[in-house]
Amino acid sequence: MAPEEMLALARETAEVLVERIANLPSERAWEGEFKEGLDHLMVEPPEHGSPAADVLRRATRDILPLTLRLDHPRCFGFVPSSPTWPGVLADFIAAGYNANTISWLVASGPSQIELVVVDWMRRWLGYPGSAGGLMTSGGSAAALDAFVAAREAAGNPERAAVYMSDQSHSAQIRAARIVGVRPECVRRVTSDAHFRLDMEALADAVAGDRAAGLHPIAVCANAGAGSTGAIDPLEPMADYCEAENIWMHVDAAYGGFAALTQKGRKLLKGIERADSIGLDAHKWFFQPYEAGCLLVKNAETLEHAFRVPHDMLQDSVWGANHPNFSDRGLQHSRLFRALKIWMSVQTFGMAAFRRAVSLGMELASRAEDYISASAVLEGMTRASLGIVCFRVNPTGGGLDEASLDAINRKVLSRVFWEDRAFMSSTLVARRFALRMCILNHTTTWDDVRETLEAAERFGTEALA
Repeated sequence: MAPEEMLALARETAEVLVERIANLPSERAWEGEFKEGLDHLMVEPPEHGSPAADVLRRATRDILPLTLRLDHPRCFGFVPSSPTWPGVLADFIAAGYNANTISWLVASGPSQIELVVVDWMRRWLGYPGSAGGLMTSGGSAAALDAFVAAREAAGNPERAAVYMSDQSHSAQIRAARIVGVRPECVRRVTSDAHFRLDMEALADAVAGDRAAGLHPIAVCANAGAGSTGAIDPLEPMADYCEAENIWMHVDAAYGGFAALTQKGRKLLKGIERADSIGLDAHKWFFQPYEAGCLLVKNAETLEHAFRVPHDMLQDSVWGANHPNFSDRGLQHSRLFRALKIWMSVQTFGMAAFRRAVSLGMELASRAEDYISASAVLEGMTRASLGIVCFRVNPTGGGLDEASLDAINRKVLSRVFWEDRAFMSSTLVARRFALRMCILNHTTTWDDVRETLEAAERFGTEALA
């Protein structure tokens, strides 16, 4: 393309994105279409092209609107993501420069910024100076890299076992299977009344497995479980893992950035003792996808696990203290993911990020109070970090669990199809629960309150 064409297309693209962001509050959080309604897109690639502006308009009219708008102020489902504009532009710039952070030789400037951003996260979590890591696509890849390092640190035993709470994310289970742990040796340890891993049950499971000839290689702790926001007993788990010489990995993909706040640091006390920690900056640090990070207490453990000499890449070795990130994880070709975090922090400063993280916790706490005072709603968990779970169960209703299940599924369906907001569901102690995850830095109390009011209204109508 000629430079004038490139600039015109970039301007139109930016205008579309800014208009979309400005219009979000007045639109629905979710729009979707059944597959039959999208079959018209299943066509052969064109032999001859069309004007780029026309292609852009087709994409923004026919494809991109049909999504869950994760950055909508009333998106409370799953784990939302509300990126900063500098973060969005950083991805545009990184793609334009086509940087590949495979090695120092190929991308020394981007590699240094990745070191800077990883070191920021190290400091936020209280990790020692020996710690390091790398940016990943997200918590799934971080867990996979961590379990590879844990397996190698344990001597690569044949009959390996991994332990985690019954509240743990499926990504941890998948990562354990990929590194060679047999499905029956991925132990789901029971949780307590507060949805935290039960230490006695963990000790019993490990002792039983060792007696049976298995080799425990890792224990995975939750620092913000996906369903309830629960935080496992991090300090007792660290004590136990140190005593038993087992690698401790913390899944802090969602909750880790709470450490930026005074309240969050107290809740996450002990996380700094883990052998590895997974974080997702595309969640509670307000970045576009993908922006995961893996930190390990000793950066050399990753390089011991992943560095493989390669003749074609031998020129990448550039002396001591010049790390190649391809030696720290599963990827060779790698996006320059750290730029969006660096640009966002440089633009807004850490005080703004601390306020934004605190806002999610404050709104979740207010939601819990609202639910407690409601005659229609019943709290099913205490607010933890930015998550609160509840259901329609009117005071004195006397409904059985099957009836409550049916009513709350109907409430969720009506929010899904009729309300501007979006919520998702989970199971709390095997009971169907409505779940709000409040993370967006643009969300207001009115957004939360009106969504809870809609749940009350739909619930009352379903009861009638």
